[in-house]
Amino acid sequence: MAAVKYLSRNAINVVIFSAISSFALAAAPDAVSGAADASGEFGTLGEEAAFRATGAMSAREHLAERLAAIAEFAATFTQEIQGAQGQVLERSSGHVLLLRPMFKWVVDEPYPQIIVTEGDVLKVYDPDLEQLTIRPLADALVDTPISLLTQENVVLGDTFGVIRMTDAQGESFVITPRSEDSLYAEIRLRFSAHSLTSLEILDHLGQFTEIRFEVEPRTTVLQSSDFSLEVPPGTDVIGG
Repeated sequence: MAAVKYLSRNAINVVIFSAISSFALAAAPDAVSGAADASGEFGTLGEEAAFRATGAMSAREHLAERLAAIAEFAATFTQEIQGAQGQVLERSSGHVLLLRPMFKWVVDEPYPQIIVTEGDVLKVYDPDLEQLTIRPLADALVDTPISLLTQENVVLGDTFGVIRMTDAQGESFVITPRSEDSLYAEIRLRFSAHSLTSLEILDHLGQFTEIRFEVEPRTTVLQSSDFSLEVPPGTDVIGG
């Protein structure tokens, strides 16, 4: 059980780091777009080609526009991690808060965990381990497919391609690395008409992670105090 727990938490951390970056994406020059295979299945991207249509927005620009609109976000989530054979490795649930550039991810089940950004550091608190890990945010994100340039703006460089697809449920964007050294084979962000609805990640070993979001109705505006992290006395602190 301990080994499974350790693997799951590391998988959660990587996914969240990617999500932090994705929420803050900014448009990059020389955008590249393409068409997806008609099947629309995750992992089937079709042949990517340079975007040249005069006067039309590229997939990269569409993605930047959608993400720029998410300056504030509050939702519950369910997450499922599947192995290469489709077996379920873990299901978890919790809630997420975003007030750019502040970010808070709270896992309630099965293993409580809180992840927050504070300035240029990222903090991961594991209540059952009585442990707080503090890392520079830039270091925490160094191995993700999207490079963090500043707290609020992330540029998807030319080493990644972006593909946009639309259907009756909304639109989705697939980000694919051109380098074989990337941790991921694909990342997909799905949007409804008004909000982000899911984040899907496929790695090179076939492990698939899906996070579904349900936006929470709110009667109050998010404030910086909502992103505070207090740990009990005696908590082991690693890093910082």
